[in-house]
Amino acid sequence: MSNRKRVIYQSEALFVGGTGISEPKQLNRVQSANYSFDITRQDVNQYGQLAAIDRIILEQPTVSLDISYYANSGENEANLGFTLSSTKSALADILSGGKDINNYYILISPEGTDANIDKVQATGEGNVIGIGNAGLTSYSIEASVGDLPTVTVNAEGLNMKFYNKATGFSPHVNPEDGIENSTKTFAIPTPNSGAGFSALRPGDIQLSITGVGISVSDLKIQNFSVSTDIGRDPIQKLGSRYAFTREITFPVVVTASVEAILGNVGEASNNVQSLSNIICDDSKAYDLTFTLNRPGASCGTSNTQAMKYTLKGAKLDTQEFSSAIGDNKSVTMTFSSQIGGPTDTTRGLFIEGAV
Repeated sequence: MSNRKRVIYQSEALFVGGTGISEPKQLNRVQSANYSFDITRQDVNQYGQLAAIDRIILEQPTVSLDISYYANSGENEANLGFTLSSTKSALADILSGGKDINNYYILISPEGTDANIDKVQATGEGNVIGIGNAGLTSYSIEASVGDLPTVTVNAEGLNMKFYNKATGFSPHVNPEDGIENSTKTFAIPTPNSGAGFSALRPGDIQLSITGVGISVSDLKIQNFSVSTDIGRDPIQKLGSRYAFTREITFPVVVTASVEAILGNVGEASNNVQSLSNIICDDSKAYDLTFTLNRPGASCGTSNTQAMKYTLKGAKLDTQEFSSAIGDNKSVTMTFSSQIGGPTDTTRGLFIEGAV
C-alpha cells in the first residue's frame, strides 16, 4: 500500500455519541477540529546521579478537543447534549449527567475522496481517531457583519485511540482505573452533508432587549457573542491513577456581548435610564433574545427562526461608548447570567432550533 501524501478537510467527518451509543451522530458544517494531549511528568531524582532515574506520571493526561462549525438548525447542539427548548435550560441534560460525557470520532476517508460523497466508509475503508470520555468545557456563538454565525465548542477527554477501520471498541475508559472499554462497540454511519440550511446569514439576525437606556430598535448591530465556560473539577482518590469523576464547577456563568453603531439615545417609551437607577435597583435583570432566522427566498428578513438564543436573568456589567473623528459613534454592552438548575426557567441560557 502506497504512503499517503496528506490529509485535507475533504476526507474528514466528525461524529459524536454517548459512551453507550454504537452509532454516533455526525456534526455538520464543521470548519475546524483540533485535538491534542499533554503528559505531565514528575522527575524522580536522588543523590549520586545527575539525571533523573525516572519520569513518572502523577496526573492523568487530558485530551483537548476544539471544534468550530457554522450555526445551522440546532441539530449539532442536540447531538452534543444541549437541550433545545424555550422552557428548559440548554444545559439541563448536561447538568443532570444524562448527556454530559460523549465519545468523539474523526473519520478519515482514503486520499482524494470526499467523506460525505464517496461513502467509502460503508465498505470498511478509512481510519478513525477516537476521543473517549469527553465533557464540554465551553460553548460560544459569534456573529458579525460580513461573517457567517460560527459556533466554537471545547471539550476535554480521557483517552485518544487510533483505528485502521470505521468500527471497533469505543474509545472510552473506566474513569476510576483507566481500563479501556472492551465491550461497547461503535460503527461510523454513512456520512452526509446534512439536511439543514447551507448557512445562516448575518442579515437575518435580530436582537430583542429593553431597559438599557438606548433605543435598541435603532441600533445597527455589528456583532454579538454568547459564551459560557463549563469548568471541570477532577476528583481523585488514593489507589487510582485517574480522577474517578470530573464534576462541573459551579456557578456556571453565561456572558453576552453586543457591539452596535448607536442611533437614538433613550428608550422609545421615554423611560430614563441612568447609572444611579441601576445602582439603586440592583436587582433589575434583562432578557436578551438573539434570533437567527432561516434564509429567505427573497430580499428582506425572514420571520421564521432557525435558531434562537435567550439569556434570561442577565445583569448589565459594562456599557461603553466610543466616538472619534471619522468613525461612527458605537456602544458595547456586556451582560452576564448564571446557569440555573435543570428546572429553573428564569435564569440562564435557553436555545431553540429548527430541528
